[in-house]
Amino acid sequence: MRLKRVLGGMLVAVLVGVGLWMLLRPEPAPPLAPSSPPMSVRVEDAGVPEVAPPMEAAADAGLWLTATLEGSRPFEGAARVGAAFITEGDEGWWEEEKRRKTLSIVGPSSLEDLANVREWMKAPATASSQGGVVGPVAVPPAPRYQVVAFEPDGTFWWADFAPGALPETGTLDAGVLRANRPTGVSIRLDGARNLEGTFSVRIERDVDPRDAERASALQPVLALVNPDLGWALVNGSPVPLRPDADTRLAPLPPDRAVRLWLRAPSGREGGPVEVRLREGTVTPVTLDVARLFPEGVGRSVTLRGRVLLGNTSRPGGRMVSWQGGEEPVDREGHFTLPDVPGWRPTRFNVYRGRKEGGRPEAPSMWDFDFTPTEEMQGVVDVEWRVPLYRWLVVRMDGFTRAQLNERAVPPYPVYLLERRDAQGLWSAVPSREFVPEEDGMAVSLLEPGTYRVQVASAPYASRPSSVAQLGADDTSVDVRLSPAPPGGPTCEVHVTHQGRPVAGALVMVGGQYRSMPPMRGETDSAGHWRLGAVTSDALPMFVQGAGNEWEGDGAEACRRSGVVEVRL
Repeated sequence: MRLKRVLGGMLVAVLVGVGLWMLLRPEPAPPLAPSSPPMSVRVEDAGVPEVAPPMEAAADAGLWLTATLEGSRPFEGAARVGAAFITEGDEGWWEEEKRRKTLSIVGPSSLEDLANVREWMKAPATASSQGGVVGPVAVPPAPRYQVVAFEPDGTFWWADFAPGALPETGTLDAGVLRANRPTGVSIRLDGARNLEGTFSVRIERDVDPRDAERASALQPVLALVNPDLGWALVNGSPVPLRPDADTRLAPLPPDRAVRLWLRAPSGREGGPVEVRLREGTVTPVTLDVARLFPEGVGRSVTLRGRVLLGNTSRPGGRMVSWQGGEEPVDREGHFTLPDVPGWRPTRFNVYRGRKEGGRPEAPSMWDFDFTPTEEMQGVVDVEWRVPLYRWLVVRMDGFTRAQLNERAVPPYPVYLLERRDAQGLWSAVPSREFVPEEDGMAVSLLEPGTYRVQVASAPYASRPSSVAQLGADDTSVDVRLSPAPPGGPTCEVHVTHQGRPVAGALVMVGGQYRSMPPMRGETDSAGHWRLGAVTSDALPMFVQGAGNEWEGDGAEACRRSGVVEVRL
């Protein structure tokens, strides 16, 4: 079903980021009898284990897996084996897609392709004159297995093995694995010897869409070979560079290129430098500090400050956070922030925390901007003040509250703060807090002005409170909401298709205030849906039913006849 944006002010953005990285703590292996094959254990790091001699697997000792490593010299490295399982959700999806016959068009070719490794197990590896042997290693029954072996220089062997029908006991042979020379870059830093601090590099992948699936499958495998580099590729963290020797970044996924951003000790970045990759080759590249930082590598300052509440001497925060991290605020409101960029403005967020119940004293979070100047060096003192709230309180009697609740459908009633400008025009302004109270609603303000509140029982049915002037010395003022007048114009939506009423059609309706959530409902057996009272000058509508859609504004039809006729 096609999704449509109905109201111009409503935007739903879904950001999905997916990263799969296994961090496994070592568990001690149980004692083994002399005749038993070596057992697998979970591991956290990708270090090189001692090479274990091969052992014969007993026929009645469960399942064991082995693989042969093809090479030009004896293997010197580590090996891992992962059992891949299928989740119930994936299996259900597979069955549904198979029933709908869509898998022949797009999707995995077999159910086993949906299996994922839950944990990597350490496997014994034995060197031979030309390569070596992985295993035998005990494995649980699984639809697929992955075998990974790697050496310190980044050379790796990899197999994705689906054995098919599994015996109850015996040895599974994953076959002969071919050596893969690492893909990567070797970085030489030019012009950094006389500069203090550590330079680093941030890596951006340039993935060829034609190879994206293969690169995605290899990424968790390569993370076993070089965990620090694998983690940096996932979260964008910089990798430290050696000032007096080349820094080797390998293995990388076999992408078409990488973009390198050189980061100075101050945090300033220069670049990008694009490096074309060639699979199986570590490409040398030189990063010239002077060329990448023509205006200098920048300086950093230490920000020493205090957060206070309003015009008081009370502390106004518990934590200061920013792109460079976060630092606590002590009981007196003092904080120290090291390594703040001295060449550009930085935004900081002060977190105060929130107390339950009643009107809060001030915002729970507040932003502050620091803009350095050329004269600022070393330690810079600042004072930040979190503003105190003022309050506009909407009062209403019992009859008005009951009337409002009777007409409203959740999430309504909704309250909207408005402010009048110098020309006498009203416009909606944001408010951080709407606090329900026994006889109304308290709305937070941050500055003096002339205010009122629109109270809506639906996006198209609202009425304003009285008007109040909040002065510079005022902390709270009241406004009143009167009962809605009896009667008034009402409106209905009638939906037809080829002259016949459409029951169960979806109807979504908004109003003139774009920040208010739309109303959503379905037509009855006669194809009707009742809006009720309509006071809005705009009535954006979206209707879907009988395999068709309609979009338009029904305000004029409501004013003219009280009925919006929708023909799908």
